[in-house]
Amino acid sequence: MSALIGILLVGFIPSISVIFGIKILEDELSSQVFFILCKILIFAIPTIWYIKIEKKTISIIFPSNEGIRLGIITGIAMSLIIYVTWIIFENSIDLIYMIDTLDAKGLSDPKIYIAGMIYWIFINSLLEEYVFRWFITTKSSILFNNNNAGIIFSASLFTLHHTLALHYFGFLWWQTFLASIGLLSAAAIWSMLYLKYRSIWVCWISHGLCDIVVFYIGYNILFQ
Repeated sequence: MSALIGILLVGFIPSISVIFGIKILEDELSSQVFFILCKILIFAIPTIWYIKIEKKTISIIFPSNEGIRLGIITGIAMSLIIYVTWIIFENSIDLIYMIDTLDAKGLSDPKIYIAGMIYWIFINSLLEEYVFRWFITTKSSILFNNNNAGIIFSASLFTLHHTLALHYFGFLWWQTFLASIGLLSAAAIWSMLYLKYRSIWVCWISHGLCDIVVFYIGYNILFQ
C-alpha cells in the first residue's frame, strides 16, 4: 500500500502538467509557472518520501564502465530509430499546427528554444530518470512483487504524458500510437537498465542522446 501511495502522489503529475500547460492554460506565463511547479513537485515528493517516510539516505551511485557503454549503445540505437522514423513519416505530419503550438509557448524564438533544449537534455531527462526509473520503477516492482510488471507499469506512466503531448501537438492517432509504442519500449529499456545497474546515470546517458535527436529535429522544423 505504501508503494501505491508513493506512485499515486507523483506518477500522474507530468500528465497533469501537459494537460494544463498545453491545452488549458493559454497564457504563456501561467503555463510556464505551472510547468515549473510540477517539476518542483516531482522532484520533491520522491525525495521527501524516501527521506521522511522510508527514513533512508539518498546516495549517488555512479555507473560502471559497462553501464556507461550500454547507455551509449542504447541511446545511439534509439536515436537512429527516431531519426529514420522521422524521415519516413515527416510528410504525413501537420507541421504548421505543430509550429503554431510551439510558437504559442514561446519556443519559436531561437534563443528560448536553445535554452529549452539545454534544459530538457541535461536537466529534465535526468529528473525523469530520477522520478520514473529510480522512484516509480522501484515502487512498482514492490507493488507488483515482480520486476517485469514494475517495468511495464512504470514505462506506461512515463509514456502517458508524452502521448498526451503528441496528441496536443497535432499528431494523428496512428502517428501518436506508433510514437507511443516507441516511447513505451524506450522507457522499458531504461527501467531494465536501472534495475540492472541501480544507477540513473546509465539511463540518463541513453535518454539524453535521444533528446538530442528530438530537439535537432524540432530545430529544423522551426528554423530551417
